[in-house]
Formats: sequence, C-alpha cells, structure tokens
Amino acid sequence: MSAPSVLAKNLRTVGQGIRICVHYAAQFWVSMIRSPYRRVCLGTIFTVLPLSAGIAAYNLSPSGAEEEARSRQVMIEVPLEIPAISEQIDVVTSHRPQATHTTMIRRNDTLAAIFSRLNVSDADATRFIRQQRQMQVLSNPREGVYVQAKVTADRKLQSLKIFLEARNAKEEDTVLTMTRHGEKRFTLESDPFVYETQHAMTAGVVKTTLEEALKEDGVPENVAKQVPQAFERRLRNGLKLAPGDDFRLIYERKYLGGDFVRTGHLLAMAITHQGKPIESFWADDGTRNGGFYNLDGTTNQVAFIRVPVDGARVTSSFMPMRRHPVTGVLRPHQGTDFGAPRGNRIYAASDGVVSRRSFDRRGYGNYLIIKHDDERSTLYGHMSRIEKNIKVGTKVKKGQVIGYVGATGLATGPHLHYELRVNDRQVNPLTTTIPDKDKLTAEEKQALLAAARPLTTRLALLNRIQSVKPQPIRDESALATSDDNKDQPAS
Repeated sequence: MSAPSVLAKNLRTVGQGIRICVHYAAQFWVSMIRSPYRRVCLGTIFTVLPLSAGIAAYNLSPSGAEEEARSRQVMIEVPLEIPAISEQIDVVTSHRPQATHTTMIRRNDTLAAIFSRLNVSDADATRFIRQQRQMQVLSNPREGVYVQAKVTADRKLQSLKIFLEARNAKEEDTVLTMTRHGEKRFTLESDPFVYETQHAMTAGVVKTTLEEALKEDGVPENVAKQVPQAFERRLRNGLKLAPGDDFRLIYERKYLGGDFVRTGHLLAMAITHQGKPIESFWADDGTRNGGFYNLDGTTNQVAFIRVPVDGARVTSSFMPMRRHPVTGVLRPHQGTDFGAPRGNRIYAASDGVVSRRSFDRRGYGNYLIIKHDDERSTLYGHMSRIEKNIKVGTKVKKGQVIGYVGATGLATGPHLHYELRVNDRQVNPLTTTIPDKDKLTAEEKQALLAAARPLTTRLALLNRIQSVKPQPIRDESALATSDDNKDQPAS
C-alpha cells in the first residue's frame, strides 16, 4: 500500500473518532438542558467558579498600605564569618577528660599555693589571671573565698569559678567564671549566684569543756568558732559550763549544684546550765556578718564604738602607706585620725581594763591602751589630758569618758589617733567586722522573731530528745538467780 493510501486511512480513522466524540457530547448536552435540576447545577458551577477566582485574586493582591510597607523594606546582606579551621580543631581536641577540684582560700595564701591544691600547672592561665583586675582575689588572695576548677589530666586549667560572697547588704553574691578557648585564649564572665542552704542540727553534753564537747560531737570548726561569740557577754561575766551541762545548736550548710561548699552561720544555740536554759540567735543587723541577739533584741556580744569621740570627722584614714604630715616620711598609718575641737570628750570604745597610760613626746603624746579581752585592745593618742581616775588596772565601761582631744606628741592639730588591735595586729576600725550595736531596731527585731520561730521549735525538739535518758540494762543472770531463789525454802 502506498504512503498516500496509509495517510488517508489514518485521517479517516481520526475523523471517525472526532465525530463519535461530538455525537456523545451533543447527547450529553441535550440531556443536561432538558433537566431543570441539571440546568441549576450547571449554572451554579459556571457562576461560583469565576466569583471564587475573583475573590481569591482580590485577597491575594496587596493593599495600598502593604505596598507602601513593602516599598520601604530594605534587604540587608551580611556575610557569615567562617571560623578558622585551627579554631575548629581546638574545639574538637579540647574535649579531654576533666576532673573537678575545689579549695578555700586561706590566710596568707599565694596563687601558686592555690593552684597547687587545685592540681593546676598552667603558665598561660597564670599570666591571664595576673592581667585581670577582677581576678585580684587570686593574685592578692582574700581569705575564705571558695574556688572551683576543672582541670585536664595534663594539669591544664579548662575553667575556673571564684565565688565572691557579698560583704554587705547592698552587694550580691557573684561568681567569676574564667573559661579556656583553645590553647591560650581565655574569657571572663561575672554573674550573680545564690547558695542552696540547708539547716543542720546537733546536740551534746559537756564532759570537760564546751570546746571539747563541740569537737567530740563533730561540730564543724567554722561553727564552733562562732559559739563563744553567741554567748560572749555571759562568758565574760563569769559563765562557765560544768560537766553535765548540755547544748543544742542549729547551723547552715551551703550547697552549689548539689555539691556541699561550706558551713554558714550558727543560727541558734541553747545551753542548759545548772538546769537553766540560755538561748542566742543570729540576726542580720546590717553588718557584714550579722550578730547574736536575745529574742528581746539585745545583743549577746561585746559591742564597740567605732568613732569614740564627740564631733569627729576622719582626717586621715587607715592605710598601708602614707607620708607623715610632720616628718614627711613614708610609713604605714595603722590607725584612724578623727579631727575634732580641742577638749572634746573621748570615750572607751568598749568594756575593758587600762593596760597602759603613758606620754610619748615623739609619737602618741598622752595616750591610753585598753585591753578588752584576750584578742582585742584599743589605743587612744594625742589627748590633751587623761582623766585623773584612769590608771593602769582601772576597769572602764563602754562609753565612759577617758580623756579629751588634744595635739600632744607628734601632731599638726587637735585630733584623736584611734587604733583597734586584734591579736596585736592593727585593723581598720571603720570597716572591720566588730559588733557595734547594743540593740536591734524595731524592724530588725521583727525579722529576728520571724526567723527564730521555727528554730525555737527545733531546739525544743532536741531538748526533748536529750531528756529521754536510757534505761539501765538489766542483768539477766542475776534476774535468773533471783527467780530461782523464789522456789527455795527459807532457811
């Protein structure tokens, strides 16, 4: 068959197919228009579909406000910095096994000694610490600060946390976090922190001395040191515990992240002496360490007057080095000078005994030293005169007039040179943590009563436990012999 014949045959086949389709479509259309129901459905479809398309187009088109907002949009393109491959390698290789070490900074500590206890030997970390002003707590160590370090097996420091506790009510506890990045790069951050505090209770009986009883009962050393402060006035007035006296105390235990860090304040203590209970409670009195008080708000400690002179102002502060106003020599000024008019009264800072009365022409001029206890004494210099009845061995009371402001000795004008000595070492009387209040304010007393309410309940519970005395053990063999004798006839 020729090609034209084949093409004609195919065209005829296509034409027949089209004709059949048109035929069936015509039949379908006739059936649709003949049925009223189908005509309504068909009209609905052709009406709704264009309307829906129009609504959609309207909603999708931006409004005038949108177009204006879009016209104001600015595209900002910022290239992303790709970290150096060396830093990525440092990150991967820095994930080495680490151990956590902790320590408390001690008196006269050095950075080398602190690092030795933390198992750290790291010259780069040492260099970074010495360059940071905030890290002076380590380069010039502050006693009592808690330090936590994460260290690798090769003794390289990975992170260091220094927990700085507030020194007064206006400050907050702060943790300094030093973190290593790579081999020689460190960062330093400062954030507030809060201890998790729990209360611990213990009780015991005095066999020889209270000190030995506390040690035998396992009372932490830091808490045991606070016990004499809690009853300082009574102990100085002759209170002596005897064998058989008992004690009960409650103190703080402080935690960070579930790890025990340190003991805190002795919160409450009760002593039964000769059958009579004596109690003392710690209260926040606005000073750095607070103080111990009775529930009526009166102090249980020996309080000191920080400025023991009338009408005074500080003219020369306590400082490690200053140029003497008369001699011009650089030397420490280990006291505080209070300028005041000549003849103003000077008072004993606390109860005590006069241990020295003398005149030093090239120094203190007319001066007194009062010994307050085995640890503390005060010196009063440059007085114009000392009260006649004040002699060595004289007992004085807090606030008693002992002399008058002058400029005797090596002085340029009338003032009081005042020194507070603790264990024969001069300390700054304006900043050191000595009790200086005889009574709490009304607000502080209410806070004390609220805090003491649950503590008194616990002390009473400990007292009840102590009062339950164990029964003597009965001798079973003796009891059996006694029972056997019951059956024997009397001779």
